[in-house]
Amino acid sequence: MVGRATDAIILAGGRGSRLGGIDKAELMVRGERQVDRVVAAAREAGVGQIVVVGPERSGLDGCTLVTESPRFGGPLVALAVGMSPITAGSVLLLACDLVHPAQVVDRLLAEEWPPVGAQALVLRDTEGRPQWLAGRVDAGALRAGLVAAEQRGELLGRPLRDAFRSFEVRFVDAPDAVVADIDTPQDLARTNTEETPMSNPTHLPPEALEAWLSTAAQEVGLDVADVSIATVLDLARDVAHGVARPAAPLTTFLLGLAYGRAAAGPDADATLEELAASLTRLAADWGDAAS
Repeated sequence: MVGRATDAIILAGGRGSRLGGIDKAELMVRGERQVDRVVAAAREAGVGQIVVVGPERSGLDGCTLVTESPRFGGPLVALAVGMSPITAGSVLLLACDLVHPAQVVDRLLAEEWPPVGAQALVLRDTEGRPQWLAGRVDAGALRAGLVAAEQRGELLGRPLRDAFRSFEVRFVDAPDAVVADIDTPQDLARTNTEETPMSNPTHLPPEALEAWLSTAAQEVGLDVADVSIATVLDLARDVAHGVARPAAPLTTFLLGLAYGRAAAGPDADATLEELAASLTRLAADWGDAAS
């Protein structure tokens, strides 16, 4: 379960030195702004609050925007500022230049939490290098780590690993392609030309979705008139946000079973919308209980 038990911090204020000073968060990747791709990955996973650290920028509705001081003070300064509004028990730490942010988030949330004997999960590449901005950390431990780092010296210009010294970290091995980021013009060009991975599905336009529904319903012997696309997709969205992303397809399957059973039995008057509304309320209560 994710829900409001986990918030997310996206660091989006670096200099982009190896990109000639370009703002990484504003890079266009596959027709979409890079910071929006990372925000969407966190949001679709059903996290609670999403904090974006960096300069003021438009188009981040629903996010909490904070700016580090001094500007370009380094990742540890940015992390300390980003932790200020966090209220959840754990936090996802994400870079704004992740090539496959949804895969990173999915990997982190698929791991057992809290990890046995540790207060953080951090992905590492095939050469064993920790990716500190592809991690999930206990919020209390991270705050204590930041205080300890500040006591050892100034946060200014210090690396992120300094915040992790006072608690245990469990490293999770991940393929280089999963934890890849965009540091150079070559990285950007490669990212924009590589094939979209299967874990980053294509979003169908309404007419294509209706065509698929008609074909799929016919394949399994169902009447397409019995299915409301809006009802099912709204339920999936609400469950993904209130409970967890993997719970969405499971819950829509339960909806289908319940609807079929009700239509064949004494509860034939029960409608798809009523059953979906009941599950939506349950998902909302679930998210509130986790906060």
